[in-house]
Amino acid sequence: MIKLSNDNPDIRKEVDASRGFQKKLELLIPGLRGYRTREDIRVSDNLLRNQVADKLNQAKGNLEGVRKQMVTAGDYTNLTSVGSLISQVQQLSGQVRHAQQGYSGFVATISINEERLNKMYEYDYNFVSAAVQLQQMTAPSSLTFDASAPASVQTGLAKVGEAITDVKQKWSERMAAIEDILVK
Repeated sequence: MIKLSNDNPDIRKEVDASRGFQKKLELLIPGLRGYRTREDIRVSDNLLRNQVADKLNQAKGNLEGVRKQMVTAGDYTNLTSVGSLISQVQQLSGQVRHAQQGYSGFVATISINEERLNKMYEYDYNFVSAAVQLQQMTAPSSLTFDASAPASVQTGLAKVGEAITDVKQKWSERMAAIEDILVK
């Protein structure tokens, strides 16, 4: 599977490279070229969303680890805060992973403008960057629970809450842009 990284900022290149001979043939036939190109963009979008959802699930797992540390230490004062964050990340992950995909069939009722779809990558970059930042903020090396000072985790949890809000905002902007592009 294609992975998100700084070395591979444009997942479309990997989808293009993975084309078999049938797909390459479709690119040569005038009536099928647009279909193949749009289908590859749809596949790229699906790969991207699944990988972002994986990052969000990693962040959720990291938060669950902090919650477990709290319970083990007998600190129940911060459980509501961390539980709320876990719930928000889980909900967002589901929205991202299971968002409706476009259809690029021969007689699609929604017109897809490839040039405008390519502009979506600015939204994708912002969205992916926010999700990666959230995942990094929740990593055990970044978000720690100190049993001797239980209140110290509250600052980190507040920052995680802000990061979740940021990812949600970027996701909303991306979806609004997609709806504007696809619905005519």
